Amino acid sequence: MDESDQILIDQWLGMLRTRGAVDRVFDVGANRGQFMKGFRKLAPQADIYSFEPAEEPFRDLQRSAMDDERWMTLNCALGTENTVAQLHRNSDDVTSSMLRNSERIFDFAPESMCTPMGEQQIQVCRLDTFCTDNQIDRIDILKIDSQGFERQILQGCGRFLRPAKIRGLFIEVLFVDLYQGQAWCGSILEMLRTHGYGLFGFVDVAKDPRQGWKWADALFLPEAYR
Repeated sequence: MDESDQILIDQWLGMLRTRGAVDRVFDVGANRGQFMKGFRKLAPQADIYSFEPAEEPFRDLQRSAMDDERWMTLNCALGTENTVAQLHRNSDDVTSSMLRNSERIFDFAPESMCTPMGEQQIQVCRLDTFCTDNQIDRIDILKIDSQGFERQILQGCGRFLRPAKIRGLFIEVLFVDLYQGQAWCGSILEMLRTHGYGLFGFVDVAKDPRQGWKWADALFLPEAYR
């Protein structure tokens, strides 16, 4: 992430803080905790809930959070139902997904990262169910990195998906065909627009001269903040 990306993230966080402290962060698709290790410095007092369904990354995630009493780790995925499902594992687990690889995935990502390695049975929970069960009434930041499964996670928020309940969103969005049935960037922007959110900007854009933008992280704020 370059300096201009960090400036934009700082501005986004600054806008959130004008309406209240950032005290609760949901990290969906946490992998080994890479994102939160860096983000923790920006929100040192926040309660972090990291969700990661894959077994091996989850063990590393637990180790990452071991000395942080306000960092909770949960071995499950989020989606539209409270159920059991199959995670499609790839050779590099950062590319594993609830969705099968697209036939075109190797056009945009190296085979060494995306070769299918079988399936793993995992637990899936709705975000709104988790919040109700754990008496959580507000999320300051919802971060999602789920390899094309973003729409289902947002649908599982139910009535929680509104600015009074979720104040800011940090979501990886896709511009190229990587997974079967994936959410495309435009559909996520439109879905969030109908729930009262606007795009603040993109950071960490993956691109090359031939293919242009492939994926990026999108920052969202309630329209009322703008």
